[in-house]
Amino acid sequence: MNKKNLLLPASLAILSWALLAPSRAICQGNTWAGESLQKLVEAARWRLGLLRVNASLQVSNAGYDSDIYYGYYSNPVHDFTSLASTPVQLLVPVNKRIVFDIYDNPQYLFYLEAKNQRGLNNIFRGRVHFAFDKFYIQAGGGLSNIRQRLSPELNINIRQKEDSLNGAILWQASRVASLALLYGSSQFDYGNAEFGGTSLAETLNRKEEYIDFVTYLQPSSRVRFSLDGQYSSYRFTEEVSNVKDSRSYGFFGGLEFIPKAGEMRRVEGIRGSISLGYKRFDIIDPLLLDGSGLVGAVNVSTGLLEKTTGRAFFSQDFAFSASVGASFYVSTAYGGGITRLISRRTSFSYDISFGRSTYPDAETGGEGIPAGIYNRYTTHSFSLDVRLARHLAITFLSTLGKRIVDASGLERNRNFFGFSMIYGFAPGSISAPIRGLSR
Repeated sequence: MNKKNLLLPASLAILSWALLAPSRAICQGNTWAGESLQKLVEAARWRLGLLRVNASLQVSNAGYDSDIYYGYYSNPVHDFTSLASTPVQLLVPVNKRIVFDIYDNPQYLFYLEAKNQRGLNNIFRGRVHFAFDKFYIQAGGGLSNIRQRLSPELNINIRQKEDSLNGAILWQASRVASLALLYGSSQFDYGNAEFGGTSLAETLNRKEEYIDFVTYLQPSSRVRFSLDGQYSSYRFTEEVSNVKDSRSYGFFGGLEFIPKAGEMRRVEGIRGSISLGYKRFDIIDPLLLDGSGLVGAVNVSTGLLEKTTGRAFFSQDFAFSASVGASFYVSTAYGGGITRLISRRTSFSYDISFGRSTYPDAETGGEGIPAGIYNRYTTHSFSLDVRLARHLAITFLSTLGKRIVDASGLERNRNFFGFSMIYGFAPGSISAPIRGLSR
């Protein structure tokens, strides 16, 4: 029986047992990951036997889109759209050492006129956590089948299926130092989707695997440093794309700012994380160009004034191209924003972001980059967040976007006006070892 057939029956068996179990158990936290796991279990909203539950009803980006294809057609196609979802998280602390964590998020993507863009999505993840005295171990997998905007290069809805397995081992060597080993594997399938008359299954279907070795130093409860070495491999399943088979080597330095739970300050301190490093992207076929350079993921915020918070973000990494004429590109995004607390229940935010896709062949004068693939983005985002009740929040959204679609400088605009809403308790997460650039 394959992993697809095992995950759901195993999850149902765990749920049935948890509902009938009479005892109460809380995981112990003798590693920083174990402590975070304990907080997650204790913070869960509903309890029944051993079972802990977080669940919510969410409506995302419901409103008017001035061009659902963002410039991929000469004439803009406007429509009304929304994404409805009901994420549910089940936590089962078997005893002080073992916690099962099951997450499922069914979704419905709706378009009023473009019926071919509608679709049912689902994201499933199952994990088991082991919190020992000096060790934290995590193992699990996931199944997702979602229709979504695929990438900066292909910013239109494409159905992507992903099957994944992953695991992590953390050793708390001392109060300050810890070491972690991570492994992950993902299989991507794009079915019958096409781009420019080419099957995406032929150009993007692949299996990715990675191994990370991470050293952590945490001199205080507020700051955690990391040094991460990563090896990844990418194998394409279709013969026409075997030339894209590749591997990468990365080294990252990281810094995570940890807020103190329940802390109230007149001016917020620094929060978020920074991960920057170098990656060598090696195409196995000697006839294709390799890539190397700076990669990173930065997302930090800090109080500027009382009731005012500023933030900045940056991301850059290699990504596979959907075209048969290009192997990969470098995707870069950066920007910042500000949030002002208007009242105890209301806040206003503004963000500006910039993005671009850079193809190595284009920079070196080589051939093979297909016409029309040239992406430069500028986006202005405005939002008004209102908490209507303790567990009900609504956000009114306005997004003004511009995309330069080719080297001629031709601009295409895409604007969105609408709202998002969440009712209930969103699934929680823990602070645990993760691969570089996922921070």
